[in-house]
Amino acid sequence: MHHNLILNKLPILDADKKLYAYQLNVTPLPNLALQGLNWEEESQALWAGVEEHIGLDVLTAGKPVFYQAPIQMLSLDLLPAVEPLSQLYVEVNIDFLSNKKALAAIKEIMQAGVKIALTDFEANEANEKLLSIAKLVKIHPQGLTSAALQEMIGNLRAKNLQVVLMDVETEEMFEILKQQGGALFQGYFFTNPIVSTQQEVASNKLAMLKLLGEVNNPDAEFSALAAIIGSDVGLTHKLLAAINHPQNNLPYVVESLKEAVNFMGLKRLKFWVNMLMLSEVDDVPMELLVTALVRGKFLESIAETLQRKDEMDRYFMVGLFSTLNAFLKAPMVDIIDELPISDEVKSALVSQEGKMGKALFVARAMEQGNIQLIFAGFEGLDIMAISSNYMDASGWARKTLDSLKAA
Repeated sequence: MHHNLILNKLPILDADKKLYAYQLNVTPLPNLALQGLNWEEESQALWAGVEEHIGLDVLTAGKPVFYQAPIQMLSLDLLPAVEPLSQLYVEVNIDFLSNKKALAAIKEIMQAGVKIALTDFEANEANEKLLSIAKLVKIHPQGLTSAALQEMIGNLRAKNLQVVLMDVETEEMFEILKQQGGALFQGYFFTNPIVSTQQEVASNKLAMLKLLGEVNNPDAEFSALAAIIGSDVGLTHKLLAAINHPQNNLPYVVESLKEAVNFMGLKRLKFWVNMLMLSEVDDVPMELLVTALVRGKFLESIAETLQRKDEMDRYFMVGLFSTLNAFLKAPMVDIIDELPISDEVKSALVSQEGKMGKALFVARAMEQGNIQLIFAGFEGLDIMAISSNYMDASGWARKTLDSLKAA
């Protein structure tokens, strides 16, 4: 079903960097005549597409959902089908105070069990009026002094309100805000680690990086790859367990690396090894692996759209490896020196240059929900197809992660 709405999601993590919830943002296409839009049909088409291709529960990992959409979509019938409804937070701001229809809709959805999150909060009289109906408040910490932020958080918690700090985009910012009393953080800060230009890859992670290099050597034969993987009994066991996960619907049980290659091919086997090795890295949130998988699958879909099917594997690698600096806490320029990858892939990872670099740029723009940046990334591509492919990649990443957890 066709619609004119773009959906993106943002993770909300706790102070231990564990996934707490996802925010789902619904945005109409730019330059769309909103007055003539049938919001009921648009909403139904959007959520029908999500259920058909992904499933809302898969997309959100069964976590609470924060929902932000145009006021016209604020109706109980048009909300995402989150179960139970107590897991759904509808975001409102002071603009809703001047809209009687919106206020009536808020009353209706609250009676159904939906919670209200007050977003873009500032300490003023208008926002104070909405605090009485809110269960949670979202704050932009930028521009607030440390003392002002701590006072605001303290006052809100005294009213039994949870607080989410928004637009947290670097690990350094996360650490500062955590010290200032933050408990819930929205943004992709975990993909932007604190890294010194003088910092070298830790010895234990350097060993993993070298193994990644050996596994991804384009000239590696199966016998060499089997020897590399087979030397790590734990890795071999987890690999076979993940491959044999019921979700993969294999016709028989794969019991050896040779059988795995015969069934899925060498390239697919390398993917599983890459993913398992990344999942073993200490001190990184699981959401970082999810992001790596989403980027990889999304870039693969862009390669297909650009009719570069012979390069889909390289596009996938760029997406997957675009988070290596966060996994290894080291500059990307130092990491890629240890990997047997082409100059084109290196340019994409370090400076987002070339077609693959532009595709990575679009993936990051999708994470931010920045439609203008998405348009700037690839002129001529269908924005709705890009949005749909990104959501499909998100669902695929979650399903793939389920296979990994069984290993």
